[in-house]
Amino acid sequence: MLNKIVIVGRLTKQPQLTAKEESDIVYFSVATERHYNYQGQNKQSVDFINCKAFGKIARNIASYTQKGSLVGITGYMHSYKYEKDNQTHFGMELVVETIKFISHPNDNSSCQFSSHHAQTDTLMGEYEGSPSFDAIHL
Repeated sequence: MLNKIVIVGRLTKQPQLTAKEESDIVYFSVATERHYNYQGQNKQSVDFINCKAFGKIARNIASYTQKGSLVGITGYMHSYKYEKDNQTHFGMELVVETIKFISHPNDNSSCQFSSHHAQTDTLMGEYEGSPSFDAIHL
């Protein structure tokens, strides 16, 4: 079985960085277009995908992106459940393994970071347990 996701889209809000004992975590959402054909007509829809990243990648996302930034992400889908008000709720999120910072908000060209060419980060490690998220390429 394979669980590999590749998306390109824009951040819908400012990334939220949280410091945890094991690793820093950033939470954000990406809007991505989906094209389809309905009754012979080309249609377009937008999907909003909740994402999570760890360690150095999380810190770079928090430092180099903002609402509207265009990014390319590879990762895997992670499902979870939680209890709230005596009801079980289920959710899914994309766990980021690599990210490419493509452009800043309101910029249709490729972005160039003046002193930091933080274009591609690589995330390594397991989702559960103590992550070893210390591999990064700048």
